[in-house]
Amino acid sequence: MEKNLTKGILFVALGATSYGMLATVVKLAYKEGFTTAEVTISQFAFGIIILLFLNLLAKKDTNTKATTKDIRNLMIAGTSMGFTSVLYYLCVKYINASIAVVMLMQSVWIGVLIEILQTKKAPSITKIIAVLLVLFGTALATNILNTTIELDPRGLTFGFLAAISFSMTLFTTNSVAKHLKATKRSLYMLFGGGIIVLIF
Repeated sequence: MEKNLTKGILFVALGATSYGMLATVVKLAYKEGFTTAEVTISQFAFGIIILLFLNLLAKKDTNTKATTKDIRNLMIAGTSMGFTSVLYYLCVKYINASIAVVMLMQSVWIGVLIEILQTKKAPSITKIIAVLLVLFGTALATNILNTTIELDPRGLTFGFLAAISFSMTLFTTNSVAKHLKATKRSLYMLFGGGIIVLIF
């Protein structure tokens, strides 16, 4: 149990680091003249190629084949991933990369709220503390007490919408086709997200 917890914390830390770096990379891409659509499409294209490669290398498990229903549900769930990318990159376009990451992390308390609405149970003390820490960190990062600070409302709006979408991604990832391997689930979700990105 303790080993799984340690691995989970490590994966979360790596994921958070990746999102932090992503905002900086997107900022640099904008400076080079790339558009939000180009950045988003390239991200999904590379992601799909890498996951296709990983799935080809993985051992085939005949006991856990993806059904048509699994694929459909995963692709629908993946649409929130597409919305998250588009909204997050639009957010980065208007505000500082570090603030954009903080806005995305509002998904912590939004996710807790979604869980409360679904289970109709009060959150645990650990979750309440996590939410308070996120809100406190947001206040510090955005310097909300300093009335002279100027934050583009478009960036804040896109950032908050990205957080809502990201919360839905986390929620569906934890509940859809859990019997399948992570690489296979991620691939189908990327296909769903890719459709949203292409429409954008």
